[in-house]
Amino acid sequence: KLLINEVNPDNPGGGEDTEYIELFYTGQTRFDLQGYWLVLYNGKNSRAYRVLDLSGHHTDELGYFLVGSSTMSPAPIIRLPPNTIQNGADAVALYYSNTTRYAVNMAVTAEGLVDAVVYTSRRTEKAEQLVKVLVPGQNILYENDSHSTEDESLSRCHSLSTKLQSSFQVTTVTPLGENFCSSSSAVVPPAVHISELCLASGTIPYCFIELEGKPGTSLGGLSLVFFSGKEGKARASIPLRGTIGATGLFIFALDGGHGHDGTNLTFKDIAAASEGSSAIAVYSTNLIPGGTKATSENLVDALVYTCELSTAGGHLNFFGPSYAVPCKDDRPLSLSRCTSGNAHPELQFAISDPTPGLQNSCPQDAFAVDLHLCFLTPNCSTWTLHHRRLLESLGRVLLGSLEEKCSCGVSELYLQELNLTCVGSIVKVWGQVWARQSEQQQSIETWLQGFLASPHPFSVDGRVLKTSPECIAPKNAPSVSHSGASFQGWEIALFVVGSLLLMFLLVSLAFYFIKRHPQNYTNIEMTDRGEIAADF
Repeated sequence: KLLINEVNPDNPGGGEDTEYIELFYTGQTRFDLQGYWLVLYNGKNSRAYRVLDLSGHHTDELGYFLVGSSTMSPAPIIRLPPNTIQNGADAVALYYSNTTRYAVNMAVTAEGLVDAVVYTSRRTEKAEQLVKVLVPGQNILYENDSHSTEDESLSRCHSLSTKLQSSFQVTTVTPLGENFCSSSSAVVPPAVHISELCLASGTIPYCFIELEGKPGTSLGGLSLVFFSGKEGKARASIPLRGTIGATGLFIFALDGGHGHDGTNLTFKDIAAASEGSSAIAVYSTNLIPGGTKATSENLVDALVYTCELSTAGGHLNFFGPSYAVPCKDDRPLSLSRCTSGNAHPELQFAISDPTPGLQNSCPQDAFAVDLHLCFLTPNCSTWTLHHRRLLESLGRVLLGSLEEKCSCGVSELYLQELNLTCVGSIVKVWGQVWARQSEQQQSIETWLQGFLASPHPFSVDGRVLKTSPECIAPKNAPSVSHSGASFQGWEIALFVVGSLLLMFLLVSLAFYFIKRHPQNYTNIEMTDRGEIAADF
């Protein structure tokens, strides 16, 4: 049978020019690939972004077939441009069909499926729909880039079974050669994720931590570890016990509070980080000693947060994005796992109200507020050249302004489909701000009206912008004076047009009356044209 044998979607550095997918025929001889298709899926929308018809090709004499970057060595049979194979969360699927034609942008399907690998090189990303259709009931594979200082790949090591994720492990790359598998069998950690982190004010930083997973999943062998971003080292570790409940949630509460299963773990000895970032992480190991440097080895899930908007994760960057939270707020708040919608796929958490044991409170498109903004800038060249960076900075400025105005608890996941263009001296911005409920939506609308009406300039990465309501469509411009001026202009125009129409009507009536009722002359000198003209 024909199998996916090795996948190398991510290369060290930014070149991405040695990516490849290796197929293997277990008969270890030349094999005709007529009717086989290789489909690459995007994990964000679960649609095909590349489709390769393998008909007309065959494996080599040892059963190997290589698809890869055009500049790699050994040379692949099917050559791809550099950076074609996406890093994940994505999938590679092998199909066989003489009737079905697979096409770019098609939705993921199991029709004709022979083998599949669903993978990610970014631990924070998921591809739930791809897993559900291609490898149901299994876990996504993580290409751990800390495995080696050189390039690595996902290699088939543990079985020749198709559509079995546990058959693969991270190894050094071996294109068109026998996979370099370790003698020990890879252990797949349970599918447990951090669902919610409740942050409290005062000396105790956490009011509860909520994990989610498949009901009945044992937490034995896992540890909950707390890291300081300043040095990137563990400051405390707690071995986990128990099982995920029927709701799919497991809660760790503080002293005086209990989880739904009676669990009562204390965090009183864990001090909040006074500066930089902090993180909580779940590891598939019993205990990590204090002072241990943060690592991706045996990592199951992690969440990084910071009180400082401009602070990156530092030593904790590989855990994923760092979420800014208003730590000076007197009320408790949570970072809750939410779907990213149309925001950046790496964003997984949003600021929310605490919901222990309940469905997370997340921003929803049902409470969306449209953004249509215009700003004046002296120069568009920088905005065009550094579009992505300035867009992210502008998003942070907008969120900061919103939070300062309403203190309603918003974060990056609330901004959806934010984009901008710059033409001449005008920066146009559009997108949406989602809200959790109608009250928050009203607060966002109030902020937006005030923001548009404000004449004060503000700075984005040192570049001064000033709001310009004049270039916004009237329906989007809340300025009373602007609307009033527009209304007066229409009033004048209507008055002029009405006056002209009235004059035309009066003249028409006059001619009509004269033609219908001519004067009754008894004596007309037909030869005296001057008199006739005068009488007329």
